[in-house]
Amino acid sequence: MFKNGVIFFMSSPKSVKLTSSEMASLWSEYISHTHNSCVLQYFISKAEDIEVLDVLKKTYQIVENLKDNTKQILQSENVPIPIGFGSQDVDVNAPRLFSDSFFLKYIKNLSRIMVVTCGLMFTLSTRKDTREHFKKSLSEATIIFDNVSDVLLDKGLYTRPPFIEPPKKSDFVENKDYMNGVNLFGNQRYLNAVEISHLYGNIEANVLGKALTQGFGQTADLKEVREFMQKSADITEKIINEHTQFLTDSDLSAPMPSETQVFSSSHPPFSDKLMMYQITILSAAGLSDYATSLATSQRNDLKRHYMDLLGDTAKLAKKAEALMVENKWKEQPPQQDKIKY
Repeated sequence: MFKNGVIFFMSSPKSVKLTSSEMASLWSEYISHTHNSCVLQYFISKAEDIEVLDVLKKTYQIVENLKDNTKQILQSENVPIPIGFGSQDVDVNAPRLFSDSFFLKYIKNLSRIMVVTCGLMFTLSTRKDTREHFKKSLSEATIIFDNVSDVLLDKGLYTRPPFIEPPKKSDFVENKDYMNGVNLFGNQRYLNAVEISHLYGNIEANVLGKALTQGFGQTADLKEVREFMQKSADITEKIINEHTQFLTDSDLSAPMPSETQVFSSSHPPFSDKLMMYQITILSAAGLSDYATSLATSQRNDLKRHYMDLLGDTAKLAKKAEALMVENKWKEQPPQQDKIKY
């Protein structure tokens, strides 16, 4: 096609190879779906509440469909299918480790991560079929979020961010005292809505992470995995406490962890490999969340706080990856085969 002095080559998706970005996205997505499938199988086998079970089954079906679609694209492009996770990584007959309310909050966090990652994968895609694939994945992630949010609201389990009174008028920041967290009277100013939003969301994610690492720590097979989970639990508790202090200093409430979310079973429902992968996913999400919080928060004490969190979380993620490599649990992504001289 010739238009405005430019030649456009019209070609079908099949005649255009996957870009490295598309290959990476599909490869990562497939592993994630196999992981989610295993986790959901266990949750479904243990859920008692009918509404909770319905959410889990609908989510499982969505994940399975997306996994099949992803696999089909990879196969059509002769990309080796990742090993991922399977029946060897989950024991649906293991005793209950988490409560039904935890299942719902896990699915809410899962859908949130899916929305972010699928949105990014969509924007990194070039071919129309891959764009359509990730557009579908993004749409399905919003359906999961809607489903679980409705049930959480109906059951009174949805933890809402704090309400604040809207300002009387729009205004501009007049001096650097605002960034230093000082109000017109020389006292520490209250958090603004953007800062509250990120603090609250980060607490929610870490409350879930603390419950997961507690459950994983008491069921992991290897000693080094149990010790890693304890270290992770300590860090999440520290983050929860520090974030909560920021909110309470502004006379705001914070979401609190439920003492009934984790049961005392020591029989592992998941393999050490799957549990470590789960923590790497949460660490990656945490790094993204803290970076965004750092960029959008305006109080300098908050910025310093998030800088520290980024360092701590990066160290934890590095230790997790080293542990996975040591045990041959970390799959190698596709890479350039040409030898570099």
